[in-house]
Amino acid sequence: MHLNQLWVFYHVAMHKSFSQAADALCLTQPSVSSQVKLLEDAYGLKLFERFGRSIKLTSTGEILYSYAERIFNLTKEADSVIEEVKGMKSGSIKISASHTLGAYYLPAIIDLFRKKYPWVEIQMDVGYTQNVAESILTFKSDLGLIGRSVSHPNIVATPLWKEELVLIVPPNHRFARCRTISVSQLQDEPFIMSEKGSGVRDITEEILSGKGPSPRIVMELGENEAIKHAVASGLGITFISATVVRRELAAGILKAVRLSGARIMRQFSIIHHKDKYLSHLIKAFLDEVQHFPADENALPREEKKISSHRSRLRKERKKRGSIEKSPLDLPD
Repeated sequence: MHLNQLWVFYHVAMHKSFSQAADALCLTQPSVSSQVKLLEDAYGLKLFERFGRSIKLTSTGEILYSYAERIFNLTKEADSVIEEVKGMKSGSIKISASHTLGAYYLPAIIDLFRKKYPWVEIQMDVGYTQNVAESILTFKSDLGLIGRSVSHPNIVATPLWKEELVLIVPPNHRFARCRTISVSQLQDEPFIMSEKGSGVRDITEEILSGKGPSPRIVMELGENEAIKHAVASGLGITFISATVVRRELAAGILKAVRLSGARIMRQFSIIHHKDKYLSHLIKAFLDEVQHFPADENALPREEKKISSHRSRLRKERKKRGSIEKSPLDLPD
């Protein structure tokens, strides 16, 4: 077996396509097919099953691919170690993040990190939680930031901060003046859902499953901005990160409602492959993320002041023996 043949095989298996592997390697497709054929001939076994234009790894191919991943990850680790020996005067980190983290948290974290390591190149891609996990498992990214737990023996997860999810409605909605609502009140409400694979979508489905309500899903959207605009336009309601709608809540464009009972909190985590070599540079970024001062209560500042004021009023009413509550009160 020649290493260049394994390199070509690795890209075909990773992309699940001869043509995409050819593009990634700047080779012609016949050249890629030839290299894979030579490798199959050397082993005397098929590495791919071909179904028209689709391909799938055979059981032998799966075994070889797992070794190829480890081999080429070791070459990346060797590069990282050499960069450390050179004194960290250059280097790069590849990060994958879920949409909320990539748009609302990572820019500030990267800014803080770059002030300490201005020569470091940071490459970032944004997707759903399952996409981030796949990037880590295939060593495409060094680190991943997610808003939903993933369970895989090759993934190491470190908990970060928590974030609240709230139900958002347009200002003229019947829920807009409610402090809290019950889950049963969501019956037949038109819901705008994030696409499958989203951590918020998973949490929303858990909230709505097995508890009676049958909301009408009227739309699926992939971006937080599109979801906010759709809700503000009166097309439906949705659960979303309080951080994502901070400005809209402060401006009165949207209203936030909590479900009765405990707040809906989700745990953010940073993940990496268990076999990933954590260079000094990667460890430094991990440390930056873990010490980032995230605000777990992302409701607008004015709303927090009002909530705190109402909390004091409720305590005073209780002392006077009164149990009445304003319908505009939000939980503390």
